[in-house]
Amino acid sequence: MRRYLIITLFILVSILPGCSTRRQGIREITLSSGGDVAYTTGHGSSDSITLRRDGTAEMRSASTENFVDQAPVIKRAQFSTDQFERLAATLDGNGFFEKKENEGNVQDAWQNLKVVTTTGEKTIQTLGRNDPQIKAMVDAVNDLAAKLHWQVKAEPRQ
Repeated sequence: MRRYLIITLFILVSILPGCSTRRQGIREITLSSGGDVAYTTGHGSSDSITLRRDGTAEMRSASTENFVDQAPVIKRAQFSTDQFERLAATLDGNGFFEKKENEGNVQDAWQNLKVVTTTGEKTIQTLGRNDPQIKAMVDAVNDLAAKLHWQVKAEPRQ
């Protein structure tokens, strides 16, 4: 009996390090980008891709023309929860939670990666950083988004 218990504990100890509690707690991943130039030229844009643990995705594009906000374009898609788990594993495996929030200096443009967990959220700036791990995380989000079949959501006119 004691031998059985030791073998069981050994198996659990070998498996647990591969199961990150952070990855399991990830509920939502958002990659957003834009150009903050509306204050100088009257033109600007922002885009975001949000992927959720439940397999729903939303892409939102907003723009400003001649200092007037335009109606956002919203698209929605579905994907498998296995794809989300692989994406969460990529972020966790590339050290998302250990990255500093702001590094680098890029003017008039921004790109952020935000992760919402069961205990809070964290956002890191991704532009202006020469970090292959951050590039891998951004590429993973963009790669998954490129595979999805997006449908435009009709917005009611106001």
